[in-house]
Amino acid sequence: MLLDRRIDDLVRQLRRAGLRPSERLVQSILEYGDAAREALLELATDTLALQEDEPIGWGPLHALRLLGEIPDQSIIIPLLSRLPLQVAGQDDYPSHTWANEAPQIVGRCGAAAAPILWSFADDAMQLLASRGAALHGLTYVATTAPELREDIITEARNRLAQETNPEMAAYLVLLLGELGVSAAYAEIMAAYREGRIDREIIPPADARQLLLGEGNPHLGCVGRSFWERYDLHGPNPTPQ
Repeated sequence: MLLDRRIDDLVRQLRRAGLRPSERLVQSILEYGDAAREALLELATDTLALQEDEPIGWGPLHALRLLGEIPDQSIIIPLLSRLPLQVAGQDDYPSHTWANEAPQIVGRCGAAAAPILWSFADDAMQLLASRGAALHGLTYVATTAPELREDIITEARNRLAQETNPEMAAYLVLLLGELGVSAAYAEIMAAYREGRIDREIIPPADARQLLLGEGNPHLGCVGRSFWERYDLHGPNPTPQ
């Protein structure tokens, strides 16, 4: 179809857009709305391209951020399936940023994402770290859909009480910690003493700080728009 070819052409331009796509290109893609999602998702999940030199290496991040402007349940599992993402050191900014923002983009799907994320977290066929990323995504759902916050907290506490895998227990602690659930402090510290939580994923001191503090102060980043992400998190062209 002519429409598909036009969208594919625009996304090919996005793949080679370099550090920051032009406003004209972004607007042209967004004008297609939901019709652009499939092509954007294909580019966003081409995470091997993040290891390429400029301009190719930034393409998946641009596409990921654009998906956040047209969120839909269909993007959740493909994005989670790319996590954990291999990051080649501190200088691998494209991969690091993609891995950091993917759960946020999932969270922008709102309340509809919650059952999908719980189901993914339960899927024993997935990597434990991928299942942990699903739980992390729920912290952003609790932010974009605050009416679900208490339900998410209650479910996480119930699961933690029954969880026998120390790694999954640690990811549940991370969820509760990032949401600043001080009411869960005593039961979580008891679980540490019982050896039920993987201390390498989240040490007791870190859990304590999150639970008794205000949780993760950066959860609000889920609400940032496409251009805000560039202005606040980069990448930005280096001034000449």
